[in-house]
Amino acid sequence: MSARKQKTIGKWTWVIIAVIIAVLLVPVGLYVAADRENKELNEATRMQLDGTYVKLSDGVTHYELVGPRDRPVVVLVHGATIPMWIWDPQVEALTAAGFQVLRYDMYGRGYSDRPDFDYNRELYRKQLLDLLDKLGVREPIDLVGMSLGGAIVTDFTANHPERVRHLVLSAPLVNSVSNDSSIKMLRIPILGDFLMRMVAVKTITKRASSLIQGMDKADEYSKRLYEQVTYKGFERAALSMFRGDAMRDYREAYRTVGKQNKKVMLIWGTEDTDISRERIDEVKNAIPQIQLHVLEGVAHQLNLEVTQKFNQLLIDFLKQ
Repeated sequence: MSARKQKTIGKWTWVIIAVIIAVLLVPVGLYVAADRENKELNEATRMQLDGTYVKLSDGVTHYELVGPRDRPVVVLVHGATIPMWIWDPQVEALTAAGFQVLRYDMYGRGYSDRPDFDYNRELYRKQLLDLLDKLGVREPIDLVGMSLGGAIVTDFTANHPERVRHLVLSAPLVNSVSNDSSIKMLRIPILGDFLMRMVAVKTITKRASSLIQGMDKADEYSKRLYEQVTYKGFERAALSMFRGDAMRDYREAYRTVGKQNKKVMLIWGTEDTDISRERIDEVKNAIPQIQLHVLEGVAHQLNLEVTQKFNQLLIDFLKQ
């Protein structure tokens, strides 16, 4: 081979290597540039925020406990993306009806810590148990959960039946969501990390913002939704939740609750595109004593779409 040809081959080899490096560096650069998390959640920053905080075994939890003391405690557990203020329309109605109401931000959401743990059902179960013990809530509680929160309160009841009196499920997750192809993509190593930062955080925040448009102070809460993703650890926590068992099969937990002879109510809307009627029927079959309310023409966020109807069903059931 001539020296000239060797030189040409060498030149093109370096060109190809340079192109490959550029192709690899572009996604890395985009990934680094897209990092939204520029704030720390700590004692100093929380002094500038509203709310009450308590240090639990796995981190600080943002919570609110209101209503007449020495009355039954109703615990409200939010879903996968919208923090505890999603329950605003229920708190006033419940306290007016004579209940004490406890709500909190799950780890990784709102103003609660984003500990470096696996975000699985065990972590969420332990957070609730720790919170009740820390606040001295010893009597059996009424548990209300929406979407992922519905699955979490079911899991909690299955494991700690002595701590629960009534159980209310609002469009509860049973075994992932109806269209979970995007969640499956997030579970792929490396690709899932890239998609979480570049696409998923923005998508789930935008969707959550659309769900709250009927609320009072919707603009303020929309800003809070976008704010929560700027605190370090949000992305890692959300990705861990999607990859672990928190978004998977809870049917055994529903069957366990079905054997406990507890009072259980489930509310679901026929226009729900996240939780199918098939899944609701699975819960109904797993818990024979369940009181099922199917609301025609209502979608996933029942507590906001038909607030008055939702509150009346909730209060009437809890007073049984």
